[in-house]
Formats: sequence, structure tokens, C-alpha cells
Amino acid sequence: MIRLSTGFYLLIFCMILCGSCSDNSEMELSTCIDGIQNGEEEGIDCGGPCPPCLTKIEVPDTGYESPKSYEGYSLVWSDEFDGKGLDLSKWTFHLGDGCPNLCFWGNNELQYYTDSPKNIFLQNGYLAINAIQETINGYSYSSSRIHTDNIFEFKYGRIDIRAAMPSATGTWVALWLLNKNYSIQQPGVKWPSGGEIDIMEFLGEDPTEILGTAHFGTDFPANHRFISKHYQTKTQPFDKSFYVFSIIWEKDRIQWLINDEVYHEITPSDTAARGQPYPFNDEFFLIMNLSVGGNLPAPPIIDDYPSSVIIDYVRIFQK
Repeated sequence: MIRLSTGFYLLIFCMILCGSCSDNSEMELSTCIDGIQNGEEEGIDCGGPCPPCLTKIEVPDTGYESPKSYEGYSLVWSDEFDGKGLDLSKWTFHLGDGCPNLCFWGNNELQYYTDSPKNIFLQNGYLAINAIQETINGYSYSSSRIHTDNIFEFKYGRIDIRAAMPSATGTWVALWLLNKNYSIQQPGVKWPSGGEIDIMEFLGEDPTEILGTAHFGTDFPANHRFISKHYQTKTQPFDKSFYVFSIIWEKDRIQWLINDEVYHEITPSDTAARGQPYPFNDEFFLIMNLSVGGNLPAPPIIDDYPSSVIIDYVRIFQK
């Protein structure tokens, strides 16, 4: 259900509150927890025998939008999130807690990743990754993490991701790339030696700032290095407006952009100055996730949840 005002709100995914709403199990499965609109519902998993739905996700109606083409480039891969569900020909999931080889996802994170439609869903042309405060497999939060490993791996190009950030303290959004040979079963083999390109990271406690980072270095953990640059918005906070987060990735150079403004760059001379090789002339895959807590953000505030990152599109162009 859409309500227009200064922004518009999508009343979605009320199964967060409707997990057990009827003594009639058949009715419950058909209208409360199936992740689709049916029966007397006024929105996904709302209405019918379910309690009133109170969870709302704010979708900004303002923000920058990038062009659909660039001179000298061709669009080689994209997702506009216009379907009814995540396109599994383009994406797959990292599930669980990363154990036994990357427990807590290497960052002391507090969430358990699922492929549940309460944690990841499409609505009205947007992808929402939703962090929920709940008890799940010994963790206090659930969320989702999707990637293109073994589906789409590529070298060089321009990546544009239009997204609006969550507002909850403790959220940690990452839109990023890892070397095609990286594996969570053997994380030290290709990290950070294979390279990590963080197109952007966002921490919910500071909605006016993002950062772009490159990780590199051989013989982990002895030589882990990173080069990072913070970007402070001069206009709307990142949770109140859509921004386009981009990199222009070429041989021996990566540039980071916000709304087509370059704010960061790395070349082989930068890694050499830190005594390490430059690993970014190889194929990588894309990851998008919303985590909770961990080494970088502030501790989560329970009352701020659920909270979502909303992604309008992902577009990859190559020369």
C-alpha cells in the first residue's frame, strides 16, 4: 500500500509481526507467512487473520539518478529489481554466520544471514534487505547477503548502484567486490591478497557519511593494508534520499564516485608505497549485504529495528 506525502511509504513485509497470528494453521500459511499479497490482505502478509501491520519502510521520493548509458561504454549486466522476487539467475546467497572458517563473518557481526522473504524482498521496483531484531540460531538479529560469485564475475568497468540507506544505529551496509577466487571456506587464501573493493560502506549511527575502501596485502594477517576515504554529504542524509554509488575501474586505477563526483582514487603506486602488490587487475564478483554490529559500527539500538537498505538498481558498464 502506497501513501504519498513528502515521501512515499511502502507498507510491506508485515510477516515480521505476523509469524504466528492464527490458530488455523492452513489459514496462517495461506495468508500470513507466504510472502505474497492474497486473500483480504491490503499489502504483503497484511490483513486477513493477521494483526494490524505496523512495520513501514520509508522509500525516499528524491535523490540522484544516473544515466542509463555512457559514451564509450556498453551495459553488460544489470538488475532493475522489477520482478516479483529476487532473480536467482543473477544472484545467490551467503547464509548463516560464516562458521566454521569465518565465524561472525570475520568482523564480530551480530546477525544471522537468511534467504527468507522477511529479510530480502522486492516491492514496487525496489530491492529491500531488511535487518530484524529476533532470536535466530543463537543470534539476536537476522538479515541477508547476496552475491554474484560463480554467476557473474568481471574485470573493469563502471558500476552504478542507486540506493537509500537504513536509519538504525548499528547497521552496516556494504556494496563491494571480492576476487573471483575468494571462498568463505578458505578466506585467508585470497583475502586480502586477492583484493577487496568496497564501493561504499555506511554506518547507521552517522547518516551523513559513507566511505570507499580498497583492501590488499599478502600473508594475512601480517600485511593487511587498506586505503580508505570518507565522504560527507552536503545535502540530504543517506537514509533520506537516494544516492548513486559508483566506481570507475580500469587497468591500474580505481575511482570512487558519489552522484558522479569523484572523491577517491587508488593506483599501483599507492599499494607500492605501503610495500604491497596491486591485486585489482583481476576478475571480481559483486556482494551486497546489510549487517548489524561488529568491529566498525556502533552497538545496535534494539528499538531502531527493523531497518532496511533499499536498492533501486545495479548497472555494470564496460568499454
